[in-house]
Amino acid sequence: MTARSAMSDVETRQIIRPQDSPRSIHALVEGVQIEPHGYSGLDGRPAGAVRRALEPTFPGAFWLRDARPDQHVGFVADVVVPADGTYRLAVQASGAFRLRIDAETVVHGPLRYAPSLPEYHEQQIDLPAGRHRFALHAQAELLTTRMSAALPPFGWVRLIASDDVEVPLVWRGRELEEYHATGLRVSPLLGWVEWQAVPFTGAWWDDDLHAGWSEPAVVDLSVLGSEATRADIALPAWRSRPLTPHASGTYRDTYVGYEFDDIATQFLLADDNPDPLDDLDGQWFRYDLGRVRVGSVALKVASSARAEVTVGFAERLTPDGRPSPVVALSAGPTRMLQHFTVDSGETTIEPLQSLGGRYVEVRVRGGLDCEVTDARFIERDFLGAPTGRFESGDPLLDRIWMTGLETLRATAEDSLIDSVRERGEWVGDVVSSALHLLSAGWGDVRLVRRALLHSAAGARDDGLVSGCGPGEVLYLGTYAAQWVTACINVARVEGDLSILRELEESAKANIGALLACVDVDGKHHLPWSFVDWGYGVPNDQPNLAVIAHVHQAVRSWRRWLELLDKPEQAARYAAEEERLAQVLTRWMVDPANPYHSWTLGVHSGIVDPEGAAQYIQEHVSRAFPFDSKAARLRDGTQVRPGAATPYFTNYSFPILLDTGRGQEVADMWRTGWGWMLDRGATTWWEVFDERWSQCHYWGGAPTWQMSRWGLGLHLDIDDRGPVADLRVNDLGRERISGLANLAGAATAEVEWEKVGNEFIRYRVNLSDAARVRVRGEIHELSRGGHEFELRRQGGGALYR
Repeated sequence: MTARSAMSDVETRQIIRPQDSPRSIHALVEGVQIEPHGYSGLDGRPAGAVRRALEPTFPGAFWLRDARPDQHVGFVADVVVPADGTYRLAVQASGAFRLRIDAETVVHGPLRYAPSLPEYHEQQIDLPAGRHRFALHAQAELLTTRMSAALPPFGWVRLIASDDVEVPLVWRGRELEEYHATGLRVSPLLGWVEWQAVPFTGAWWDDDLHAGWSEPAVVDLSVLGSEATRADIALPAWRSRPLTPHASGTYRDTYVGYEFDDIATQFLLADDNPDPLDDLDGQWFRYDLGRVRVGSVALKVASSARAEVTVGFAERLTPDGRPSPVVALSAGPTRMLQHFTVDSGETTIEPLQSLGGRYVEVRVRGGLDCEVTDARFIERDFLGAPTGRFESGDPLLDRIWMTGLETLRATAEDSLIDSVRERGEWVGDVVSSALHLLSAGWGDVRLVRRALLHSAAGARDDGLVSGCGPGEVLYLGTYAAQWVTACINVARVEGDLSILRELEESAKANIGALLACVDVDGKHHLPWSFVDWGYGVPNDQPNLAVIAHVHQAVRSWRRWLELLDKPEQAARYAAEEERLAQVLTRWMVDPANPYHSWTLGVHSGIVDPEGAAQYIQEHVSRAFPFDSKAARLRDGTQVRPGAATPYFTNYSFPILLDTGRGQEVADMWRTGWGWMLDRGATTWWEVFDERWSQCHYWGGAPTWQMSRWGLGLHLDIDDRGPVADLRVNDLGRERISGLANLAGAATAEVEWEKVGNEFIRYRVNLSDAARVRVRGEIHELSRGGHEFELRRQGGGALYR
């Protein structure tokens, strides 16, 4: 899949906002195209250009004629297969969906995508001869969330035989009226609360297809793009983890209101240890998932009477040790809850929607004799166990290393998500940390490539790529700048220039937009330019941290063009790079500049690394928790120039490591990240304070930095292909071993040990031939084992 081929005829996309009239929504379902909102395509044409007619993006997409927000719909199609065979199955929907074949779940979505870059899931399935029933459960959100745009609701399924002949699927559908529209969202950033208010009488897909079933309408989705493409990732068979309650008991509701009256408050105010002689409402069962995970809880409930089952997810516990379905910093009320109603007997509950948290509480109201069995957590874990390895001989450092990968794993579903509170795909998070974590842990950066494509597909009219998507699209000037360098870093990790060719036009437009927003004197009018939490925008000088990000983007763009063998085009940007460098040079001489300016000034080549390293080390050592008496960063509205965050160590600590301060960095890892572990963290927190998100992968800087400097292989690419630069920081250890992922699918088993004070003996076993640069000289190494003697460089712990 290439962005340009998928977008070659697209100028705009359509967003249906919640305030759009039902008539407009129904017009789409009936196949009538309404006027699209502006949205730039990847081919550089302006949004709002005259749109020519396009073929439907998903031919044969379908939905009920009466589409409404928070509507659950079931569709059924029967297929007769004449002989055993292997088929290609393609699936997509506008939001959450589950496709069953003969009652077994085959695909469970969503698979998100940028609306101007539509994609679908495809997999192979084996079908024996005979009749098979396909059943699709899908939900109409008609909302813009951090996960998806407010698209017209649709389902789309294709079955293709081995001879490439499509097997026709004739669908019948009905609204699953057992689900009620509550008018309540999980949060202002997420979709509707899943609320099944009426018991199902058997499996809905086994119903008689005459009463209440109808032929669905064709949905016109040509507004999305000229052609949908197969996603370069596939939805896996999500892992199922058995759950055993660690506690259980009875409860009594103390907040009695209407059915949908402040459901999170009802949940929180219940008495979980009432007097047994009081009027009890039901039973509760609590589960600890071990760390934050994203997914859904499937279970069986056996009851002698009708009962209501509520499943609550919690990222953290309340001060009295109970799961809280309220998540802080969510831009409004949160309700991490799902609700199901069951009849007497045994009922299996399998939610359509996925939520995230570390703790789960299941409550059953209406039956004190109920039994909950076969509880399982269906986890949206795209990555699985890491293939990378790091062993330092220090149990705390090794635990910190693994926790970084577990944090990323907890937030890697079909996209790399910010946290369980919003599940948005933030470019700055992806490129500062996830790219390097994926390289260290799995050697597969497809999810990063995917995020960069989504960002390019969300470019605004002037070409500035989006900073968050692919649902609610937000623009951040600094993230747009970081996007450029990230594309080159993907090329380095993959050992391939294809992403640079694919996104060249998008990058050119993005650079043009960035430069147009920065004046000669360094003032800028970029959209929200996030630097760090606690960062204060200077009043008496240019925002040097922001200018440094833009300067690095221009430098990376020049490098981009050079790698594509376009030196003349690269030279045209020399004046713009120099203009920004002059602004930085003029103002960077002030020793009172903040930590962020010093750090980014080094990455721009303006500030001397040695001097900056001393400043960075002193700044971090004075901040909490490195200084336990320092003030914490309480919330995102706070300006605290003396703060240090896990996020910014993705930028600052490499400077310390490159200047030989490995022992000092390792000590700070033990202090800062060890503090989180001591406080019970199993995934890294957003900042050094437990009141923020408790699962935020940008806190994983120690992991990728240990792998890169501790194992010593730094990935790069030149006109001949991938090359690894060999330089090791001993991190204060006598020996280190592990497995590093190289370009493509290659790996390197590494082990080294000190020989006296000046040398280390470095051994590497390569799975494939590789080019390795040692002290400036490139060695063509064959598959197998090789050994080097590396000498200490300077007075620090850096060896080449």
